[in-house]
Amino acid sequence: MRLKFETLLEVQDYYGSSDFQVEARYEQLVNERGDSYYEEYIMFRFGYWNELYYEDKFYAIFEKLGYKVEKCEIEDDDTGWNYWYNIKNK
Repeated sequence: MRLKFETLLEVQDYYGSSDFQVEARYEQLVNERGDSYYEEYIMFRFGYWNELYYEDKFYAIFEKLGYKVEKCEIEDDDTGWNYWYNIKNK
């Protein structure tokens, strides 16, 4: 999975800041036959686990490239709700 630098600049323009992190990740999955495989994806985290506003604009950046965006969240006892966004192949 690849992103052009121009895409990161577009994300920066959308967010209004360069205060975000990008991480290449993979996850081991199992298909219906029981075979395991790895799924690559890119994780974005904004500020200190900030939730994005106007998410549809962020999603549109990646949908036009043929990717889908998954919003993830978890509640932490110390910090409250934490949000991140996974960019995956459709």
